Amino acid sequence: MLGGRATRVVVVALVALATAGAGVAALRVSTEPIPSFAAQLCGVPREWLERTQLGYHQPRSGQVTLLPKQPIYMSTGSLGWTHSGPWSYLQHIPIVFYGPGRIPSGIDVDDTVTTADVAPTLGAMLGMDLDADGNVLRDVVDPSIKPPKVIVTVVWDGGGYNGLETWPDAWPTLKRLMSQGVSYTHAEVGSSPSVTPAIHTTLGTGYFPDTHGITGVPVRDEQGTVVDSFNDGKSAGFMEVPTLAETWDEMNHNRALIGMVGYEPWHLGMIGRGAEAAGGDKDDAVWVNRGSNHWVTNRSHYSIPATFRDQSDMPERLQELDLADGDDDDRWKRVPLDEQTRIEETPAFIAHHGQKLVDLIGDGGYGADSVPDLLYTNFKQIDRVAHYYNMTAPEVRDVMVATDEQLGVIVDELEREVGHGNYVLVVTADHGMQPDVDDLASFAIDPNEVERDIVTAFGPVVRAVWPTEVFLLDDEMSRRGITVDDVARFLQDYRLRDNTNDLATKVMGLGRQSGNVRLFEFAAPAAMLETIEC
Repeated sequence: MLGGRATRVVVVALVALATAGAGVAALRVSTEPIPSFAAQLCGVPREWLERTQLGYHQPRSGQVTLLPKQPIYMSTGSLGWTHSGPWSYLQHIPIVFYGPGRIPSGIDVDDTVTTADVAPTLGAMLGMDLDADGNVLRDVVDPSIKPPKVIVTVVWDGGGYNGLETWPDAWPTLKRLMSQGVSYTHAEVGSSPSVTPAIHTTLGTGYFPDTHGITGVPVRDEQGTVVDSFNDGKSAGFMEVPTLAETWDEMNHNRALIGMVGYEPWHLGMIGRGAEAAGGDKDDAVWVNRGSNHWVTNRSHYSIPATFRDQSDMPERLQELDLADGDDDDRWKRVPLDEQTRIEETPAFIAHHGQKLVDLIGDGGYGADSVPDLLYTNFKQIDRVAHYYNMTAPEVRDVMVATDEQLGVIVDELEREVGHGNYVLVVTADHGMQPDVDDLASFAIDPNEVERDIVTAFGPVVRAVWPTEVFLLDDEMSRRGITVDDVARFLQDYRLRDNTNDLATKVMGLGRQSGNVRLFEFAAPAAMLETIEC
């Protein structure tokens, strides 16, 4: 191993390996010459390349684009589960429109649609012709009906179909809304990296990351430094196009109510820049401080509604959750309830979130006047718990059940406060979860080891390694005479033996693997994504 350190292999013994490996072809030992960059990029299914291209924005993305060979995937730095890639199991998501008296009932549409189609569709409901990458979904737009008083968009973070199908009995409310509304059964994310900041910004703008500029969790700033895509809530300035909400609010002289209730600043891509934008105002926007689990905002650009300043219900909710298993032990399954930083992962916090959201609808006046309002929310816990425990964990089922229950609470509040026929509810997700339901055991590439091995080969030229991209230090590379092509070629030939010493481990139920297996479908200079023709 180039880095000189043995790393551990993540193997989830949740089902028999024979079941886990069913239908998956064995990985080939790589002895043939390394294909050219173009041959590698053009050698993957076309939709994989197109999704990768739509997720690339040169000023913000990493300089090397990566795609692990299926069924191998890139882990988090702590060897947990990630969900970034163009594969169908991460891309297949629900998109559901519900609105009694406004949205047709009981229609399944099998057209291929994407997250980018949501914003122009909502714009059409409001009488707007939104310039975007996405298309208007005509099945849910009736121009003869006046605009709804409020449109509420609910995102189940990580709630793609591979997770839903793992727990088919955990989401009866969503099933009901599908059966009583319009459900797009072949909806997909549309771009890769399939990660929260990028996809929520696509949802809010109708553009893919190659245009809107939010490419992932980290992005490169103007100096080339790798920073958080929303600057930890300090700024949404990396967004290069306005959201539907910003455009609608400006058209109505800031009289529309715009709101976002999320888990982190990455969800601001749904509503945009607030008062940071020229002519914008302080829209409602809150997210969770991970240290205190209190609702917070950036008061320079947004406002925090009064209802979010009161969290006095949480001790009782946590106590009820603690006692649900019959033991008063300050735990919910494997999650400690006496650690302040962990309680936001629990069904108790999901119920708290739902209550605050419906309080905002009622007390905040959403849907109460003649100017249609836009409210967005993200329930994060499905994603969060799956990162820790895997999508097959019982904790994931519990938070899915709790999230589904709050969907029913939101519908009841809209019926009561806004009125039958006066609202539209959209339910979707930003990605599926890793691993796939058929792939319950997997070799996880350690990104820390990849970084160490690049440094061993070339010196300290790496800023960061993420699941689908590598960020490099341009100045240091120039000083050492190293090019992006050099690093990409090194990774083209990166093998299992380079990332781990544990070559006896069974990978995905496929048997013992040779250390000679190459780990990446492609590793290429990312700039080629703008010009490649296959």
